[in-house]
Amino acid sequence: MKTFLLCIITSFLFISCSADSDIENSQSALDSSNFYESSTNNVNPFDSKGQKVYEALRTYYLSNQRPSSVSELAEQIRFVSQSLQKKNLFTNRLILFTDEIVEAIMSDPDNSMILIVQNSTLHTYAKNNLINFLQNLIDRRQEEFNITNNYILGYEAEVLTNTVFTSEETETLLTVASISRYSLYSEEERKDKDWDILVGSKHAKAFLKKNELSLVLVIVLLEKLL
Repeated sequence: MKTFLLCIITSFLFISCSADSDIENSQSALDSSNFYESSTNNVNPFDSKGQKVYEALRTYYLSNQRPSSVSELAEQIRFVSQSLQKKNLFTNRLILFTDEIVEAIMSDPDNSMILIVQNSTLHTYAKNNLINFLQNLIDRRQEEFNITNNYILGYEAEVLTNTVFTSEETETLLTVASISRYSLYSEEERKDKDWDILVGSKHAKAFLKKNELSLVLVIVLLEKLL
């Protein structure tokens, strides 16, 4: 009899633990889904372009770790660029992303970004608007994702209601904003995985600062977008 009761109790505990585990897993999946939804902006008609960048980054990470050198970062950017070109996000204009270009952007993101935008075909007003947006992103690179995300969403709302931009400029600005959102989200998504790697190796040192990878990617891709 005692053995029978013990079996019942053990079975009950096992079922309870399994149920709790299922609830936790479901909640975790729900939280992850909600977090992904927070990075989308259905009001932006060009939101799908940012999603393509996110998908390319996810594909890259299926067989690669987070870049730990300039060469690896340049390789990641080339991979993303080629993936997006296959999806017709960019023109066929060939741009070689060398280690030297990536290193120059990392050492001076502000001036690198300004130079690219100033050399674009955007009108002066649109150029200044985009430069201001990207400079604010660079200044906010140490902030949490939800704060930066809200800033980007606010910028997109302003662009959509601005009647000064041409239709082409509106598309360009909203595309840059969308890519910025999804790039930052991708980096945030990998934060915990990177932490596990760093903790596992006492001598490991982070190659990139917080949100630096996504900002470098956005600046480099400007060459293809503008």
